[in-house]
Amino acid sequence: MTQLSAKSTKYMDWACLMLINFMWATQVPVIKLIGDRLGPVAIAFVPMVLSTLLFLPALYFESRRLARPLQWHWRDAKHFLIAGVFGMFLLQFTYTLGAQRTLGSNAAVITLSIPALVAVAASIMLGEKLTAVRLAGFLLALAGVLMTSVPDLRRSHLGSGSYLLGDFLFFVACAASAFYNTYCKLLIEKNYTELEILVYTSAVASIGSIPLFFWLEPVPVRTMLQMDWRALLGILELALIVYGASMLLFFWILKRLDVTQATLSNYALPFFMGVLAVLVLHERLTPLVIAGGCIVFLSTLIVTVYESDILAWLAQRRSAQSE
Repeated sequence: MTQLSAKSTKYMDWACLMLINFMWATQVPVIKLIGDRLGPVAIAFVPMVLSTLLFLPALYFESRRLARPLQWHWRDAKHFLIAGVFGMFLLQFTYTLGAQRTLGSNAAVITLSIPALVAVAASIMLGEKLTAVRLAGFLLALAGVLMTSVPDLRRSHLGSGSYLLGDFLFFVACAASAFYNTYCKLLIEKNYTELEILVYTSAVASIGSIPLFFWLEPVPVRTMLQMDWRALLGILELALIVYGASMLLFFWILKRLDVTQATLSNYALPFFMGVLAVLVLHERLTPLVIAGGCIVFLSTLIVTVYESDILAWLAQRRSAQSE
C-alpha cells in the first residue's frame, strides 16, 4: 500500500511538472498580445512587480499562521538577495536585452541548454548525481525537443556576428535561470516556504528593475492607464500564473524531487507552445512535433516516476552477475 501511494505521488509530481510547463508556455501568446502596447522591459518587470504586490498579503497571513516574523535578518536576507539579484533579476534583464539583439529562433535553440546547465549547477551546489537513468532521459528528451524545434533550428543563425552579443546575453539568461532554480532548491532545504522564496526574491528583482525604467524604457503612467482590457488581463495572467502560481507549484515539487529531475521537464515547453499556437493562433501541429512531444513526455516520466525502479533493477543485475 505504501509503495502504491509513493508511486501515485510520483505520478502526481510528473503531472504537476507538465502543468507548470503549460503555465510557463502561456506567456508566449500573452506577450504577443501586449507586445505592441508595452516595451520588453515593462513586459518583463511590470508583471513581476504586480505579482509581488498580489502575493504579499498571502505571505503576511502565512507568517502569522506559522508565527514567523516578516522582518529580515542578515542570515535570511543574504540568501534572498543572492537568488533575487543573480537569479531572477539577472535572468529577466539579460533575457530582455538578449531578445532585442538576437533572433527568436536563436533564443529558442539556446534555451535548450537550461537542463544541462541545471545539472552542472546542481552537481556543484547540491551534490546531485547525474545517474545513468537521468543521462538517458536527458538524451531522449533532447532528441524529442529537437524534433519539436525543427523550424527554429532551420531559421537560427548561431555564431553570426550580428547576433553574437544577443546570443551571449540570452545564454547568460539561461545560466541565471539554472542558478535560480538550483539556489531555490537550496533555500527549500533550509526550510523557507514557497511563498517566502517567491515574494522575497521577486521583491529584490522588482527593486532592481526600477533603474531600468529610467535608463532603458521609461513607461509613462498614461500608457498604462490607456491599455485596453485584453492587455490588462494579459499582464494579470503573467503576474498570477507565470510569475506566481506556476513558481509556487514548482517550489512545492522541489521539496520531493531533485532540481535536475524537475528541470528536465522544461523540454516539454516547445510542445506546449505549439499546442497554444493551435488554440490561440489557429496553427497546425505537425506529426513531427506530436512525436517529439510524446518522446519528451516519456523521458520525463522515466526520470520522475521510474528512476528508482530502474536503478534498483540495474543494481540487482550487477549483483547477480558478480555472484
